[in-house]
Amino acid sequence: MHHSNILFSMLNFLYTVIIYPLIQLIEFAFMLFNNVFKNEGISVIGVSLAVSIGTLPLYIVAEHWQQVQRDIEKKLDPGIQRIKSVFKGDEQYMILTTFYRQNHYHPLMALRSSFGLLIQIPFFMAAYSFLSNLPVLQGRSFFFINDMGQQDALFHIGSFPINVLPIAMTLINWVAGAIYTKGFKFKDKITIYGMALIFLVILYNSPAGLVVYWTMNNIFSLVKNIFYKIKNPLRVLYIILVAAIIGLDGYLLFVHNGFLHKRLLMAAVFSIFLLTPLAVKFINYLVKTAFQPLMTNSKARLSLFLTSSVALALLAGFVVPSFVINSSAVEFADIDGCGNPLGFLYNSTIQMTGLLVFWPCCIYFLFHQRIQTLISVFFATVLLIAMTNAFCFNGDYGNLSRLITFDSSITAAPLPQVLLNIFVMLVVIAVPVVILKFNKIKILSTLITIVTLAEFAITAVHAGQINSAYSHYKKELASNVKEAESVTPVYHLTKTGKNVFVFMFDRAQSAYVEPIFETFPELYNSYDGFTFYKNTVSYNQGTLLGSPALFGGYEYTPAEMNKRNTEKLVDKHNEALLMLPRLFTEQSDFTATVSDLSWANYSWIPDMTITEPYKKITGYNVERKYTGLWVKENPDKVKANITSSSIKRNLVWFSLFKFVPLFARDSVYDDGMWWSSDNQTTDIMEYLDYYSALAFMKRLTDFTAETDSYFTIVNDTTHSGQKLQAPDFDPAMKITQKNPLELSSSDANIAMYKRIGEWLDYLKENGCYDNSRIIFVSDHGIGNPEGYSLSNYNGGIAGYYNPDHNNPILFMKDFNSHGKLKINNDFMTNADVPSMAVNGIIDNPVNPFTNKKITTINPKEKKASGVVITHNWRPGGNGLYTFKVPEQDWYTIKENIFDINNWEQGIK
Repeated sequence: MHHSNILFSMLNFLYTVIIYPLIQLIEFAFMLFNNVFKNEGISVIGVSLAVSIGTLPLYIVAEHWQQVQRDIEKKLDPGIQRIKSVFKGDEQYMILTTFYRQNHYHPLMALRSSFGLLIQIPFFMAAYSFLSNLPVLQGRSFFFINDMGQQDALFHIGSFPINVLPIAMTLINWVAGAIYTKGFKFKDKITIYGMALIFLVILYNSPAGLVVYWTMNNIFSLVKNIFYKIKNPLRVLYIILVAAIIGLDGYLLFVHNGFLHKRLLMAAVFSIFLLTPLAVKFINYLVKTAFQPLMTNSKARLSLFLTSSVALALLAGFVVPSFVINSSAVEFADIDGCGNPLGFLYNSTIQMTGLLVFWPCCIYFLFHQRIQTLISVFFATVLLIAMTNAFCFNGDYGNLSRLITFDSSITAAPLPQVLLNIFVMLVVIAVPVVILKFNKIKILSTLITIVTLAEFAITAVHAGQINSAYSHYKKELASNVKEAESVTPVYHLTKTGKNVFVFMFDRAQSAYVEPIFETFPELYNSYDGFTFYKNTVSYNQGTLLGSPALFGGYEYTPAEMNKRNTEKLVDKHNEALLMLPRLFTEQSDFTATVSDLSWANYSWIPDMTITEPYKKITGYNVERKYTGLWVKENPDKVKANITSSSIKRNLVWFSLFKFVPLFARDSVYDDGMWWSSDNQTTDIMEYLDYYSALAFMKRLTDFTAETDSYFTIVNDTTHSGQKLQAPDFDPAMKITQKNPLELSSSDANIAMYKRIGEWLDYLKENGCYDNSRIIFVSDHGIGNPEGYSLSNYNGGIAGYYNPDHNNPILFMKDFNSHGKLKINNDFMTNADVPSMAVNGIIDNPVNPFTNKKITTINPKEKKASGVVITHNWRPGGNGLYTFKVPEQDWYTIKENIFDINNWEQGIK
């Protein structure tokens, strides 16, 4: 078993180094052609064309070696035949060995003739891996092919399918081979024809898309062989290239209906190839002049190449991705059984080692000093550009999810920044040229070495920090969220006393409430007796600053917490979380159950040990605990390992995003797709961490409590942008029924209302509805309700900030309350929740931590003072004792959140 694990690890390592980078390149080519032509069949042909062109230099080398081998064999063949006709046995072997040595030849050199075949193997494996199970090909037709995802089976003989494509592929291969091997020996011809038959057997039952790819490879090979036979093949090739680019540019500019700036960028990139002859002349000039010192120094040339390629691989594979992982290491822990988040960085580093070290080395050592020099300078220059763009032009694009997607759309950088970025890159490109021009190779080598050592230092520091965070997580937190094999009730309700609930749904959007209930009117029956407070303010657009007031009242607004500047923020935050449970258990005869309290102990996975000092308060982590069980009970709704696979892929794309110029970043990002052929851009497993807790709410609830019961329940389902299957809004592998409301992130909001609605009906069935006071609230809104913002926002606060960020949901159903959902427009804040929860239960409630009276909003002033529009969502983004808020980001809102004139800068 141990040996099999080692073998598997080795094979996985080789696959990641050699094959997976090629799969990424093939996928990019497929998506590029698909974005341009919107046709999967053309995209497959485009992949074949891209691979054929990309490997052409390798085939030229292979052809050269094969020709050398054939010339040697032709030269030696008469002597070999004479020796074989005269000598036998050992004597023949000795004489042949001497003959080979005299002619500086070894029989192993005959393997050079197989190099052309060896080149095909990794690319075939990559194409086979990508195309054989590509979801977007399923059900797609192309000319006479009914389904690109299945064998073509144009007709049958009995039950046996006759697949025309593999047969056509083989015939084309034979024709290409006949042209290519004209004048060759029989053994060379039989190899070509034999391989064609082998591929016929391998691909006969394969999906038509894969066979189209390989058929087109053979056609392009045939065209290549014809080119070898004509005069001036490069001139003919350039004419064809010019015609193709002009046609492509015309299509992009006048036919394609994509975003104009992206079409212009793509047309500009394609048009650059028109300058190929000038580029070749300029490169030749540099080789003969500035690069000459490197041309004549093989040791320095190799050292520069290896150092640059290793540094670039480390930068792309570990350094840049580690900034993402290290910002919140626990988020990336134990995903799909991957354990330590360093595993993701190991994988991305191995990927980049393959793409930027292994394959470049293969190419480097195939060519002579001229090409080697260009490769060395290219890698050194790319490294310097990547470092400059990644760290000097970092950009602010918002928060990243676990799948390495931003929480908002990427917008174009301001023109002055773009121009500055281009200017700096031109300077950086000039640096190696100037250094080499003055024969200062050591200066360039030293510069690259310093960059490499700095990367290793960052790698060591970040690896230590990530490992330390993971160790703390395993020691302190992992046991609290250990996945359960069954559901055990944790919310114990009383049928004879009172139940009070405060549900906090992270980022639930207030502006979506009315359209959701109007679209799904059955919800009105479930939410019997509720009042929706539409005109409600949150004190921040993030959980860290926006939730303390929700849990603890007006003593825990950002401004009030900052006044207590000698107490740690984490202690004040924990106070807010525990204020209501302590009120109910100490100033009334309740027991309290709380779950998943936001940022408890300032831990991403809430540290529920903060409840341990209080005997009548029980804390649970319910989120993340039932994910595996939900997947086990719903195996047809989730792909295996989708989250870890996406992270491994997207981390290296994020590095590329950081490396490219500012004007190209939105194209690399591709609206969060990262040029992936899988349209799953949201984190389904993270969503299930939260959704499973809602889906199991009925099973998590029983009615066994003998005393009055209080509950604080936090759930993050509504924070997700996950697309779900209507009408039930459950997760699904493929969404066939879409949400009728085309509002961003509304699927998760609808799912919450439906699952909680089912739970409310469950309370009614068990006689626990009328004796329950239930409050639903969120810490903040989304800030992008697409048409449901009122027009008098006029572009937002300060010209960029959407006030919907500060409009949370707030619902309440009191004891014995009934009737259709009411809309209340009184001015409220979510800091009113504590007073709403204790009203009529606790007389003159007092904060047990500060001994101050619990207050509500002043009905005469009707204002929320100290609202913050800064988004410092992580504890590390603030001070130890106070929140870091720029003076201009404090606001006071009065009477009506929807009127921009009621937003006044400053604390009033």
